[in-house]
Amino acid sequence: MRTLALILLLAIAGCGGDKAPTVAKPHATATASTTVGGVTLQTSTVALADLNDAVAARYGIDRSADGVMLLVTVRDAAGNGIGPGDLQLTATASVLPDPPTPLELRAIQTDGMTDYLGVVQARAPATVTFKLISTRAGARADIATTAELQPR
Repeated sequence: MRTLALILLLAIAGCGGDKAPTVAKPHATATASTTVGGVTLQTSTVALADLNDAVAARYGIDRSADGVMLLVTVRDAAGNGIGPGDLQLTATASVLPDPPTPLELRAIQTDGMTDYLGVVQARAPATVTFKLISTRAGARADIATTAELQPR
């Protein structure tokens, strides 16, 4: 089963003939992962302008806005979607040099999988930092990632 992150990345990259998907110049794309309480969390960032129309419409994102989307996928060890259960996520974001501020994450359910999405407004060129604190079953794990938003 494909994850939402893979769908988003393929939708951004496009595909031609028998070539592998490519992106001419990445715009604010970064990934990181961790495990907490038996689940794997993976974060992916994508510049809003790089989302395709279908994905942007599905999640109510304005592609013409300047900024970066943070996607958090939640899977078991085999890559299957799981219910959030007692998983707690807290996120912050910062457009440097500004200090971090809370980032609201929306739960998104697709094909039995629960993922989380947050959007940060930023005008290129910009460096956007994210910190995700996750707790589950008494365990805690943090993810920190940075996205570079480049002018078009």
